[in-house]
Amino acid sequence: MFNFDIEDRGIFYPESKRTLINPARHESIQEIFDTITHETIHQALEDQELDETQEHWAIRKIMWQDEYFF
Repeated sequence: MFNFDIEDRGIFYPESKRTLINPARHESIQEIFDTITHETIHQALEDQELDETQEHWAIRKIMWQDEYFF
């Protein structure tokens, strides 16, 4: 079911609604937190009809909102 030898930092599996985070692909605990946030937003956007590019655009806007609004 899960591929524990993933190249990505993290991946969300919509079928099981689980996320796998690969700590070996991160350089700091903050990067792990950012990946968890990123994958959580993927889960929240799952019901939306967005392609991968649109979804990642939305995630960037959400995660970097303080850069845009403050």
